Amino acid sequence: MRRTCLRAALVVSIVGVLSLGPIAHAGDFTPTMTFKLSDTRVKANPQITITVEQDNNEEELATVTLKIPRGFKLPPDAKVPNNDQLGSGTINIHAGPGCRPGGIPDADAPITAPATLKEADRTDEQQDAGVYAVWVLDISGVTKVPLVITGSKAVGWTLVGEIAPNDNTCPPFSFELKVNSQSTSGVPILKNPRKPGKKVFKGLFTSADSPATYLQKSVIRITAS
Repeated sequence: MRRTCLRAALVVSIVGVLSLGPIAHAGDFTPTMTFKLSDTRVKANPQITITVEQDNNEEELATVTLKIPRGFKLPPDAKVPNNDQLGSGTINIHAGPGCRPGGIPDADAPITAPATLKEADRTDEQQDAGVYAVWVLDISGVTKVPLVITGSKAVGWTLVGEIAPNDNTCPPFSFELKVNSQSTSGVPILKNPRKPGKKVFKGLFTSADSPATYLQKSVIRITAS
């Protein structure tokens, strides 16, 4: 029963992302996201830089869904050793009792914290549900986000992450993550498509405080040379 429920939940999540219509959002929920590749040539193995920002007093994040378009290759779970580091980053965010619900106004201050991205072995249930790989983003002292990866080179990739809440942190924040070209054991992480063309990366956010969602896109052109 647990395997069936997990498989159904993943299917619903993926279908929801793939069939998005107009994105509804509140005025106080407009997170921004950008994707950049260090090398945009065909068949290259680039570093990926992902940035996420939110302004002061915005609703906090509950989930993030990343979409990597078809043509790109990602390594399967079995190819990357458990706990292999895939990338690292930094967040600048406000923290303190002022971030708590009903907290004292202005009783928070900006802090800087490191982040790491590592591979995690899939559970048996995840394998049965068709999960391709799992990456874990650990933002020290702020939150931990397991990114569940599904898809293929032929159809594109979906990375869904539930963001663990933390009442002691709040927007505004700016976050930058660099996903390395290779893991610490030397496994290539992202490989560009074999053909040039325009590729659209997407980030879909949902709010922890309302039904609001917000979609961001980054257009990257893969070149022949």
